[in-house]
Amino acid sequence: MGVSCSNLDKDDSSSEKDAPTHGARQHNGPSSSQSIMSKSVSGSQAFKPVTPRAQTRSLASSSPHWEDVQAARLMINAQHDVVNARMAPLGLGSDSRPSPPTPVDHFSSLEHYQKARNQIRTWEGALAFDYRRTQLASDKEKEANHIIQLLRQRDKAEVYGREPPRLGHDNQKHPRFPGDHFLSDVDLINRSDLYRVAKMMPKGAHLHIHFNCCLQPRFLLDVAKRQPRMFIRSDKALPPGDDLAFRQCEIQFSLLAEGEENLGDIYDPTSYTPGQDMLFTDFLERFPVEQRGDPEQWLEGKLMFSTEETYNVLQTPFGAWEKFNGRTRMMKGLFNYEEAFRLYTRAVLQDFVNDNIQYAEIRPNFMASNILKSRDGSVQGGNRRTVEIIIEEYDRFQAEKTGGYFAGLKIIYCTPRSFSNKQIEDALQECLRFKKEWPTWIAGFDLVGEEGMGRPLKHFIEELLQFRKDCDAAKVDIPFLFHCGETLEIGSDTDGNILDALLLNSKRIGHGFALARHPYIMERMKEQNICLEVCPISNEVLGLTPRINGHSMYNLLANNVHCTVSSDNGTIFRSTLSHDFYQVMVGKADMTLHGWRQLVEWSLQHSCMEDRLRAEAERRWEGLWDKFLDAVIGEFKSVLDWKPES
Repeated sequence: MGVSCSNLDKDDSSSEKDAPTHGARQHNGPSSSQSIMSKSVSGSQAFKPVTPRAQTRSLASSSPHWEDVQAARLMINAQHDVVNARMAPLGLGSDSRPSPPTPVDHFSSLEHYQKARNQIRTWEGALAFDYRRTQLASDKEKEANHIIQLLRQRDKAEVYGREPPRLGHDNQKHPRFPGDHFLSDVDLINRSDLYRVAKMMPKGAHLHIHFNCCLQPRFLLDVAKRQPRMFIRSDKALPPGDDLAFRQCEIQFSLLAEGEENLGDIYDPTSYTPGQDMLFTDFLERFPVEQRGDPEQWLEGKLMFSTEETYNVLQTPFGAWEKFNGRTRMMKGLFNYEEAFRLYTRAVLQDFVNDNIQYAEIRPNFMASNILKSRDGSVQGGNRRTVEIIIEEYDRFQAEKTGGYFAGLKIIYCTPRSFSNKQIEDALQECLRFKKEWPTWIAGFDLVGEEGMGRPLKHFIEELLQFRKDCDAAKVDIPFLFHCGETLEIGSDTDGNILDALLLNSKRIGHGFALARHPYIMERMKEQNICLEVCPISNEVLGLTPRINGHSMYNLLANNVHCTVSSDNGTIFRSTLSHDFYQVMVGKADMTLHGWRQLVEWSLQHSCMEDRLRAEAERRWEGLWDKFLDAVIGEFKSVLDWKPES
């Protein structure tokens, strides 16, 4: 994303009332430019307005570029206003603030050039997301950051640099490096010191995580093989010698009551009809180990993206989503019975604590067709029972946990964007009923699923506006937390979801990858205090960017768009939130600990926690952060003596 954006800070006034009226072209030449450039600037420091360089001064007033040049000058001066406004609260008086850069016709010396270069870097940095935290960094934070930057260098040399290169087309050698394809690097990442630091870091709030994809696959498979009524089915027979069938098949699980099964032998191509059921225990016992290896490892592989399918030269976002949807269908039957759901909920909460997450807003899928089964396969309940069990297991977890701080959990009511208007209306009404019954638990409402294949937000405007009226009448607040901008499409209805999310005043945006292509909407979102839930690994695996350094979040962060970091569907991507924070660091050469801190702080500030709970969580987080700094300095200080091999 090479989009140039305006960088107006959402906390600063834009002085729109002072802007000139834009109507018919006025070819007034330089005098018009001087009039525009003589605007006064906000803040306590006055500076000379931007003056034209020789090449722009030579433009005739009739030039087709003249108005563009004038507009650029207005934008630059507005950015100077923003920088002044950002510096003032940090105690940088007018005497200590750097002078703004001004265009230069020519440079008298190398020193003169370097000074101008440094000025521009300083002012551009002052517009970015991490400026405040960098300026306020304590000595301890600076020391920890120095250690982290050295760890990055050492990891690159000693973890990645010592691996043999991968062979590409015509055996071209490709050296290993941090920030390469995540699924290619994940085993190296897990060996790195920077990843250890990421795991240690208190991460604040996890705001974008789909509840059916939080843990590594082995957990639910282990529960499933203990169920006497668990069945497995395939969309094709699996003869032991058929490599293609084992690679291409889609697997599903079902816990079935007595008499519900339609039995078939998956391994017999002469008799098996796709979709027939086989006892899971029989499947495991008869699995062709000699040809296929361990059956549980094979099933784990079916649930996770592989390097080959993700980065294949012909792969597209649509193809990646096809694989993704098959995996979520496979997960569903491992998840929708009470024993597994309870165990899973407790394990997810413990996993949050283990990954140093202090608060989470989970996204279960709610549909009228949802069922939650008993051990014998009989139906026990649906959406309502799902919420009850989450609350029950959370309460037990908080009462019984022996270590780690966890501030709280909330539920974002999610339903598929592929549904009809009537189905969405019904889902909105159920969400409202749940909010009335469990007011502290329901965080907001979202529409989920493949954005390009579902209906755009504008398709449901009538239902969503009525929902807002219903919430006002009931005196409850259920913010919208829409998935949108998770697309490479440009100018389509899918791309337009960004605009509708803005108009519907979504509190946060899930993904928002496309926002960097919409500079005006981006500024409006900043003005409305809308935060993005960025999911770097998810966006890479699902085809929005080939590598982390191409992610649009860096464009957005350079424009001070508030973002949080989330894992989305960690089960399927072989990832945790620590992996996403790792990727955020290695994807940008000048990313620092101070940038990490800003992202974490925003996660708490933009959560749906009540004010009292948020204040307590922020206070506790500050203490955890200080301990984290001590741990980094104490555990990794030896890197200060490290010298790269010559």
